[in-house]
Amino acid sequence: MNTIRQQRVAELLYEELSIMVSNELDDPKLSLVIVTRVEISRDLRNAKVFVNHQQEDVTPREVLKHLRRAMPYLRSQIAVRCSMRMVPELNFAYDDIPAKAARVDELLRSLAQEREQEASTSNAAKTEPSAEQ
Repeated sequence: MNTIRQQRVAELLYEELSIMVSNELDDPKLSLVIVTRVEISRDLRNAKVFVNHQQEDVTPREVLKHLRRAMPYLRSQIAVRCSMRMVPELNFAYDDIPAKAARVDELLRSLAQEREQEASTSNAAKTEPSAEQ
């Protein structure tokens, strides 16, 4: 269970990192990276930053590598902007939940279409007059 302090620090880091990653990093491989959530340890020394990206030609491994390269800049900016004496270590992780959610949506849509087609074919069969009459 997170403490209120953990939640506040996580929200603050989420807001600042979202702005910095999307607007201030000049790396083209990070142009469409989105910070999805931040989890912070109880002692506030480590933050796990979950990211996702929308570029087909950039692998998640490359995204994480470039974010790690930008980490000194990000930490220094967090210290300045958030007036934090001790800035947590940032550990970046790729968040595949959006991709999984999209796959579930796709499966549900296809299932709904199949049921709709089955219902329309069974209704059509019921409404056709039989040849025996």
